[in-house]
Amino acid sequence: MPEHTEQQTVTYICPGCGSYLRFDGKAQGWACDYCGNTYNAQELEQRGAETKTDSYNVCLRADAPEDETDLQFHFTENLANSTADTAHMRAYSCPSCGAEILTDDVTAATFCVFCGNPTVLPKQLAGEYRPAAILPFETDKEDAKKAFLQLCKGKKLLPKNYTDEQRLEKITGVYVPFWLFDCKADFDYHATGENVTTWRDTNYIYTKTDLYHIHRAGRLAFENIPLDASEKMPDNMMDALEPFYLERRKPFDMGYLSGFLAEKYTYLPKELYERMTKRIAPGVEYKAAEGRPYQRVYGVKCRTDFSSERQMYMLLPVWMLVSRYKDKDYLFAMNGQTGKIVGELPCSTGQSVKWFLIIFCITFLISGLLAYLIGGRLV
Repeated sequence: MPEHTEQQTVTYICPGCGSYLRFDGKAQGWACDYCGNTYNAQELEQRGAETKTDSYNVCLRADAPEDETDLQFHFTENLANSTADTAHMRAYSCPSCGAEILTDDVTAATFCVFCGNPTVLPKQLAGEYRPAAILPFETDKEDAKKAFLQLCKGKKLLPKNYTDEQRLEKITGVYVPFWLFDCKADFDYHATGENVTTWRDTNYIYTKTDLYHIHRAGRLAFENIPLDASEKMPDNMMDALEPFYLERRKPFDMGYLSGFLAEKYTYLPKELYERMTKRIAPGVEYKAAEGRPYQRVYGVKCRTDFSSERQMYMLLPVWMLVSRYKDKDYLFAMNGQTGKIVGELPCSTGQSVKWFLIIFCITFLISGLLAYLIGGRLV
């Protein structure tokens, strides 16, 4: 028998016109694209803002019989060909237009592809998956577009039309799941320090070499070490987006998700523990050796015992664009709070050949002109 679970979708409604609301990072409030009004949390509460909720059963199997009385939605063969393909898929109903929304099993906020309605899936972030806090967006889509265009500016080898408006519109705000670790590091540091002193008199040059055994031990405490908890996100790029100013975080509220994509974590803290220790180990060694009064230090051995008793689950804001070119994905990402960007850009073979020929021709002409001028002078 196919597995069924009751799910729920929520849309936040504008008190003024009844259209849907999205969270606006620039305004730090909820905006309605239909009537243009913007509300803060207090105004929404005073005006009795509503949410539109739709509850129903969801089928988790592709081979479910269609005569099940409690089955409202199912996956058809043109969407998936096997149970394995759909094991991580979910189907929801758009509260606005009633169309079917397909997502994977980690998505917590999404859009209806038919009406554009931003939809929040509360059950995906309930219980153990409920974040302790959220860092709201402070930039908007226009900021992300400008940052992407700036990254591409002057890149002559980009594929043709790589920065067209159709691609820019695909930039999406995503709340990425992170675990924040508090960690203690007990270190035992050993090394050899060397100081060399040289002086001379009228007859000789003297060199004195002093060697020291360096031993330092102690404890360092780290707070809020962020590690992305989604298997979809490339770790190196998420690390490169830091810093996030976590002191501006808010208690988690579903309303901040409206208008963005969001995911729940797929990695538990214990699965990120080794990555966390590898990340801070160089910092521990650096602090242990800090302030050393030696000209040269060698033979360094630093043993560190790590422990982490507290981890906090949190959603952090990222603008993202994934572009596929010649069977390879290229990711652009922007910190949704600070505007810091990282990204990869493709190189067009056609553009490379074009610019090679241009440079070759210019070089050939310059070489020929120089040869002509030099030859004329010799004559």
